Amino acid sequence: MTTFKYAQLPVTEVSPDMRRRLVHTDHIMLVIVDLDGPSTAVPLHQHPHEQISYIVEGEVNFVIGDGAERAVDRVGPGDAVVVPPDAPHTVEVLTESARVIDCFYPIREDFL
Repeated sequence: MTTFKYAQLPVTEVSPDMRRRLVHTDHIMLVIVDLDGPSTAVPLHQHPHEQISYIVEGEVNFVIGDGAERAVDRVGPGDAVVVPPDAPHTVEVLTESARVIDCFYPIREDFL
């Protein structure tokens, strides 16, 4: 068994409003994302990985799709969202801050 302490995980500042911490094996990745808000948005993006996002703190709009295919769900603590591979998606922070845990399969090599 391997244990990771949150406070000891290296922090990557993705932008002034977004920080992330990583835990991963060879096959699966957990990413703890801290977002400052409100009005902060993760840029619309897509990737070939399966993603499940769990909202720990704060409220966000989780947006999946683009144009006519756009679906928006307001989610908060205890809620989870499944993002299919290759689906365009973004997150808009609605509160002063938010913490989201993202799980990816396979791992996001671009995050390493």
